[in-house]
Parts: sequence; C-alpha cells; structure tokens
Amino acid sequence: MQLTRAADYALRVMVHLAGLPEGSRASRADLAQAAECPEQFLSKVLQSLTRAGLVISHRGNTGGFELPRSHRDAPVLQVIEAIEGPIRLNVCLVSDQACSRGGWCPAHVVWAEAQKAMTDVLQSATISGLAALASSSRKVAAAM
Repeated sequence: MQLTRAADYALRVMVHLAGLPEGSRASRADLAQAAECPEQFLSKVLQSLTRAGLVISHRGNTGGFELPRSHRDAPVLQVIEAIEGPIRLNVCLVSDQACSRGGWCPAHVVWAEAQKAMTDVLQSATISGLAALASSSRKVAAAM
C-alpha cells in the first residue's frame, strides 16, 4: 500500500498551517510553495480538507486557509482519511461479506493485525507534533 500524493500534500499543508501562529491564514499559492505541490492540484486537496472541516477557507482579499485550534492536534490518520477515505489493507477488512473466503482465510488475521498496527501509529501521530518536529529541524539546520 502506498499513500497518494494528495494525502502527502494534505499532510504537508496541515503541518505548515500548524507551524503558523494561531489564527493566521495562508494563501493557496503560499501553501503550494510550502507543500512543493502544483497549485491547481492543491486546490482539490484543500477542497477535501475544507469539506472534512480540517481547515477553514476564507474568501476575499484577506482570504486564505486557516487551521482551526480544534484541529491543531488532529491525528495524521484523520488527515489521510479525509483524502483517501477509510484505510483498508485488503478488501476482506471492509466487511465479512467482501471476501468469499470468509472466516477461514489464514491471511485474514495477518491483514487485520497489520492494519491495526498502521492505524495505531497514524492515530498517535498528530499535526502539532509533526509541526514541532519540523520547527526544531529547521532550527538545527539554520544553526549549521
């Protein structure tokens, strides 16, 4: 399984916004530059993040995108699922009826355990935590 570029860009945008002072807004162009993403493609990502309520979109001359306080500590899993939908390593993990092999498949337990481990890691990592790591990494790089 590999995340799409859209999910990667969404995470980059969220981390960038979390690194800004609370209440700050960033333009789509600024976010595209920060995420190293084509602006047109980022529009679709920002629509998904806005639809999920993870960012707030403001229109007009003083417009831009803002990370609400309530989502600064959003788990990485929430951001990814806002773009990708629910994460499933295999179709059998969607529902019992999704696979004809049902409960007798020896691989089912492995898929379920791997999915749980992955989602646990993504649930425990937060946007604010990643923003703090990014900030300290920039400080170390600037000191060199």
